[in-house]
Amino acid sequence: MNFEAYILENNLGIIEKNYTFKELTTIGCGGRIELLFTPNSISSLQKAFAYIIDHELSYFLLGNGSNVLARDEDFKGIVIHLRKIPYSYEIKDNILSCSAFYPTAKLAYDLAKEEWGDLSFLGGIPGLLGGAIYNNSGAYKDEIKNHLIDVTYINSAGEIVTISNKDCAFSYRKSIFHFIDGIILSARFNLKKMKTLDILERRARARRLAQPLESKNMGSIFKNNPLIPAWKVIDALGMRGFHFHDATVSSKHANFIINTGNAKSIEILNLIELIQRRAELEFGIKLKYEITIL
Repeated sequence: MNFEAYILENNLGIIEKNYTFKELTTIGCGGRIELLFTPNSISSLQKAFAYIIDHELSYFLLGNGSNVLARDEDFKGIVIHLRKIPYSYEIKDNILSCSAFYPTAKLAYDLAKEEWGDLSFLGGIPGLLGGAIYNNSGAYKDEIKNHLIDVTYINSAGEIVTISNKDCAFSYRKSIFHFIDGIILSARFNLKKMKTLDILERRARARRLAQPLESKNMGSIFKNNPLIPAWKVIDALGMRGFHFHDATVSSKHANFIINTGNAKSIEILNLIELIQRRAELEFGIKLKYEITIL
């Protein structure tokens, strides 16, 4: 029995064949997807993932598609679409238990409205909470690892397990989930009562002025060098506004690449690689990207 037949026979979700990454990513680029699987529950996701691992099938986890650049060629495999799985959170004794499928920025605002403010730094981070944990996302000199207690995920055996913060091997924009097969389901965080809604709204206004949020983008492209922010390196190269056809270095924020029309992924990749080569050749700085290139 193939994967499609297994999903349909066991009523585990929806299988679709006519989607492209262009439709499902915020940058609006990428080729056709062989099979798009949208699970209808956590139990369905667990069974489907166990089947994928057991049969050694190629797969990719897609949440909001906000930091993904898929190549123009067809993706030969299964894309597991997580964005439509129900999400919720609860707070008890100053501990937040939250679904990994909760939109990250929405979570920050929803908590702030109840005057739980410790995770307010997530207010400008796109995507879902699971992706933020995966990448140890951060902003305003704070990051996920400073607040997380533990993470629950589906492992490669199809089992649901929980690991503590220290076992997540967090580092700058990385975690253990970069190196293992697994799907993050939920996490727990320490919280404190704090009024941060005004701070969130003030930061949001500043981002609208400083970042190209009105354009198709993937968020920040490069990780910051310990000594100098990536945007300053790109500015020093004189590449603010530089473009390959519709792939353009944002004139608002040089660490954003935007799709001004119908850019192809190869054009964005070429632009990324040009910036990297020039930064290393001219300044001896190795810029590492923090997006996922598929």
